[in-house]
Amino acid sequence: MHLLLTGACAALLLFAALPARQPAADVTRALDAARVRAETGDPVAQFSLGAYLYYGSTQTTDAVEWIRKAAQQGFPPAEHQFGQLHEFGFGVPHDQRVALEWYRKAADHGSAPAQRAVGEFYLKGRGVAPDAAEAARWFRRAADRDDLRAQFQLGQLYFDGNGVPRDYPAAYLWFTIAAGQTPLEDNRQGLIELRNIAAARMAPAAVKAAARRVAAWRPSADR
Repeated sequence: MHLLLTGACAALLLFAALPARQPAADVTRALDAARVRAETGDPVAQFSLGAYLYYGSTQTTDAVEWIRKAAQQGFPPAEHQFGQLHEFGFGVPHDQRVALEWYRKAADHGSAPAQRAVGEFYLKGRGVAPDAAEAARWFRRAADRDDLRAQFQLGQLYFDGNGVPRDYPAAYLWFTIAAGQTPLEDNRQGLIELRNIAAARMAPAAVKAAARRVAAWRPSADR
């Protein structure tokens, strides 16, 4: 039922140190401590508590309310997850425009997954008019901050010349970077195949130059 795992990855900040088979009493104490901090207005505690309740209990209403409180304080992971809740209609009304509003807030606060989500909304025309050029701009922000899916999407746009001029060296760059960090072997091989197709359409000197760009690339901390 609760499928939004991406938004929760950074959420369980107050519970990450608990062993997998922690006694129920210790979990309860950790939850109680988190609730005390959340009630004082700590957005990290609010989001952590909300995410824990959302993924680890049936208290969906309480979970959504804590996530909402953290999001309203401008905590980027909470803003991103609140956007996801509205995108899929889990515990809140399904509303693409509201989802995009929250994704934008998280993106403006530096969330790379949210920046990529905004790009996807523009690419697919969800809650906004389709705009591949605007999608590319958002994918670039997320890709620069090492978001794997944004790197693939940006490489595809350059490969197709969709929203940006067709640029095989740029496609080569982003497909290679994405391939280097994907955890799934099938996906890695697919990205390498796309990289090789781009390389086949480039002069040998251009391939060498693109490989140097890959070697020199580092993620950016800029928003």
